[in-house]
Amino acid sequence: MLEIFYRYRVHPSQARAFEHAYGAKGPWAKLFARHPGHRRTRLFRHKVDQSIYVTVDVWESKGDWDDFRRLYGEEYRKLDRQLALLKLEEHLLGFYEGTQEYTPPSDSSV
Repeated sequence: MLEIFYRYRVHPSQARAFEHAYGAKGPWAKLFARHPGHRRTRLFRHKVDQSIYVTVDVWESKGDWDDFRRLYGEEYRKLDRQLALLKLEEHLLGFYEGTQEYTPPSDSSV
């Protein structure tokens, strides 16, 4: 299992468009879904700072992610260019591997 975390800062006027583009049914998730190793894309909005988002892309393995980038690299770069104006900042937080998917804490105060 591989989970890829990105953190974004979004201008308030772009929030709805960003949520569509980076959410579970947006163009990123649709592109990823073309590869059988993609499990899901999740989008989270910061509880206090509403301009901050985190995406989590879940893959069966690092090999599946690498295979996706090899097969769909040009489409990935094209979509990234098309959606660049939706975000003010983008930071790769990292690649996390494990045998189980991450489950966020149920305590909503965190």
